[in-house]
Amino acid sequence: MENIVGLIWTKTLPGPVDSQAETSAFDAWKNGARKLAERQELITNASRDELRRALIELDMLFRNAPGSVHKAYRNLTEKRIEEARESFASSIGDGHLSWSLSDETPELAASRMGGLIREIDRVLAERRSQWPIAPSEWHLEQLGCWFIPRQGVSALRPARRLQAYSKRGLLFHRILPAVIQGYPVQVVDTRTLHTTASDARKWKMGACLFKALELKPEFCSIAGDKRFRVASVEAPSADDAISEQIAQALNENCIAVVWPELTVSPELRAKIVELIRDRDVTDELEAPEILIPGTWHEKTDHGTVNRARIYDGYGEERLRYDKIAPYADDGWGMENITAGDRVCVLATEGALIAVAICLDFCDVCQTPFSELDVDVMLVPSMGNDRTMQGHQTTAAQVEVRFGTRSFVVQHPTQTTFMDHRIGAILPLLKEPAAVSVKELGQNTVWAAYKWGS
Repeated sequence: MENIVGLIWTKTLPGPVDSQAETSAFDAWKNGARKLAERQELITNASRDELRRALIELDMLFRNAPGSVHKAYRNLTEKRIEEARESFASSIGDGHLSWSLSDETPELAASRMGGLIREIDRVLAERRSQWPIAPSEWHLEQLGCWFIPRQGVSALRPARRLQAYSKRGLLFHRILPAVIQGYPVQVVDTRTLHTTASDARKWKMGACLFKALELKPEFCSIAGDKRFRVASVEAPSADDAISEQIAQALNENCIAVVWPELTVSPELRAKIVELIRDRDVTDELEAPEILIPGTWHEKTDHGTVNRARIYDGYGEERLRYDKIAPYADDGWGMENITAGDRVCVLATEGALIAVAICLDFCDVCQTPFSELDVDVMLVPSMGNDRTMQGHQTTAAQVEVRFGTRSFVVQHPTQTTFMDHRIGAILPLLKEPAAVSVKELGQNTVWAAYKWGS
């Protein structure tokens, strides 16, 4: 692995197409591939861990192939990739990792490598009963990644021609980097056996808003710069609203329920958790897999953070995520918080789900979430119409790259629309940038959204 790290993680600046440079890059990549093949050929009776390591190495190699290989892969039919996979079936099934690249064109290299990766992926999945991979084994520190079996929505994502390798390279497992843009990635197993989780067509996401909500900020000055934090909120009808929201979430069998950024005080959050814990557990209503009761400015030993506390359907706190990109404007100044230092992913029964807070998931800044291969993004937000447009842009990017669907629940600081909206919601759309912000308004304290086509 160490021999190809330099090749794998080398990045080049975009520029005009140069056939000579492209050929040189392809030759260099094939040389690295041959060295990897020579090492893997020494494995003659591969164990689970050896196959898993080989798959990770091959996946990393392919992801860092030159553009000519990735373009060729997009054009490959599934039939072509499956035919290439079948050519490796007997050798991989016997535990032999024998393969090579010589004078192949980018198209042949993409086909051969794609088929090899698919076959190792398939063998590991087929032998899960004898080679289980427990959540405690997902994190492979030495290889710098997470290796997670696909299930639910992840396992059902269709593969087809014109999709990139990032969307259909592996069908049965997900490989996430352990660090993205300097942020460690944390994956938390939070499966609650929600029966509709595996069928995305039955998924619903609940968006919870408040009427007549007013933020009460506190201001200070640091090195001459104006800073703010939210000390409290006024929402006279909030108690009634959360009772309605939890009842509707249960009745509509929602997978996840999300409130906007900085709208749920600790006291109100405690009431939400109490309602979900005290529900009638004897009835047939399933609790959501995930609840995100907004975020709040919390004081910690390391300073104030903008924190989302994520709960499961039993009211148990499963994760704390701190915002990594502070907000700033000319009126209130900069958000007076210590930035978070990690990216968080929840592995539920149905999907891999990541959480971001407002500006974390916006095209106005570089975001690690644009490189995170998950099924769903959940984003509590607060902002104006342009903030939502930024969310739509990032959501479109991750859908094209990974097939990720994004669900943004935003409280408006201001809006140009005269439709009495109390929030803007980006549903789980395949083409999130194809709708206008005007169409995303919500004027009720509760609405459920289905998985969009």
